[in-house]
Amino acid sequence: MTPSPGPLFLDGSPASHEALRAAVAQVLDVLTATYGPAGDHRPFPTVGPARLRETAAAIEPLPDDPEPLGEVLADVGRTVLAHGARVTDPWCAAHLHPPTLLTAAATELAIAATNQSMDSYDQAPMATYVEDRLVTRVAELIGLPATASGVLTSGGTASNLLGLLLARDHAAGGANLSGLPAGAGRWRILASAGAHVSVRQAAAVLGLGRDAVVAVPTDDDGRMDLSALDRTLDQLRQTRAVPIAVVGTAGTTDTGAVDPLAALADRAAAIGAWFHVDAAVGSALVLSDRLRPLVAGLERADSITADLHKLWWQPIGASALLVRDAAMLGSVREPADYLNRTEDDDVLNLVDRSLDTSRRFDALKILVSLRATGRRRLAGLVEHLVDLAAKAGEAVRRHPGLELVAPPQTVTVLFRCRPDGVDDSLLDRLNVEVQRLLLASGRAVVGRTRYRGSVVLKITFTNPLTSHDDVAGLLAAIAAEASAGFEEAAEAARAAPAATAGRRSRRVVGRDRTPT
Repeated sequence: MTPSPGPLFLDGSPASHEALRAAVAQVLDVLTATYGPAGDHRPFPTVGPARLRETAAAIEPLPDDPEPLGEVLADVGRTVLAHGARVTDPWCAAHLHPPTLLTAAATELAIAATNQSMDSYDQAPMATYVEDRLVTRVAELIGLPATASGVLTSGGTASNLLGLLLARDHAAGGANLSGLPAGAGRWRILASAGAHVSVRQAAAVLGLGRDAVVAVPTDDDGRMDLSALDRTLDQLRQTRAVPIAVVGTAGTTDTGAVDPLAALADRAAAIGAWFHVDAAVGSALVLSDRLRPLVAGLERADSITADLHKLWWQPIGASALLVRDAAMLGSVREPADYLNRTEDDDVLNLVDRSLDTSRRFDALKILVSLRATGRRRLAGLVEHLVDLAAKAGEAVRRHPGLELVAPPQTVTVLFRCRPDGVDDSLLDRLNVEVQRLLLASGRAVVGRTRYRGSVVLKITFTNPLTSHDDVAGLLAAIAAEASAGFEEAAEAARAAPAATAGRRSRRVVGRDRTPT
């Protein structure tokens, strides 16, 4: 006989309360065991993708009969949690992927248990106004006027899409109803060559096409080059193309660069274009009085992307799309008789601002954790990471086996391995293999990208637990991997017959540690 699973829902009964407490306690036991002192503290699993795929395939997600929760969680701890990327490890530094505030993580339980749906007032009465208050406060902190508004989204990609949708509708009122006008093929969106890929994705989704995005060259610091922008605008005028939006970036993904936002605002205003700023990273700089000048001009944007799951340390997903005037969101509204009825104008329905209907009450975790942490402490964490990136850049510059390829501006350091004696033609392969070997060994998660045509490595500082010693150790490990790989390849070349020496030397790093 199948045992009774007990209460399945939090219904207010003492039994459901006890069942929830017991379930939470078991989850915490698994978490603390996985992240405890006896656990494997490498930032990445050493088993490879083939083994992970096999393990996942062996899991039965939906058995006919219930399994004891303790057994399920123990299995999940061994097979799933133990093989994740450990974002709390200082050597897990490839992406804008931070650890989360404990208070935010704990509040996720209340979000899930109460399950408010943020599309309509009658599904989330108080939650609706909490989110509205939260986005208004973030807009106020950035410096937007009292008319500002916004909405939470799943991430920066969704926020950029919504911001550029507003730009499209600003360019041609009614495009949301009757489609793109005949001249839309001449519309252009100007963004730096370092802008996030989601800008091109948004152009494709909005029917403008990826080619509508004009990549403006960047300067030596990775910022949009204003002279290049002016030349681009002249060229567009000559071809009768119409720039409908200028996109600035406050913290590019690869270099952490902040475009000259005030100057971009001037250009956008002069041509009547929408000014959107992707401040997924840079929005957090306004927390700090010292760092706020880095994003001067952000407050002049028509729309802003702010990712709170980056340097505000919220669990994914928690982004916001902010607008300087609430009326700008009008074109998003799509009334439905069952949901956001036109006659119910005495209440706020957040679906009127969003491309989503059902949506989590993510504002709650943000509200609780920000109140429990405070602006000054958050500012200190951001300042620590910006300072750490600057000092890491100096350490790279001084290291004989490393080369700094772009000056750190926010929290990203872009560099490459360049051991003495390595031919330039081999550097790309060397850096690819160094990154892959560090990942396969589980020792470090380092970013890899291309910058100005070359393969480069990237360290992104989002973990406030990272120390200067952690950085020194990581750089030493990267340089040692490059040096060892080059020396091994050189040794193989010297030992090989002359006919094959050249072929073997091109391997650069001869060790294949990619696990299966």
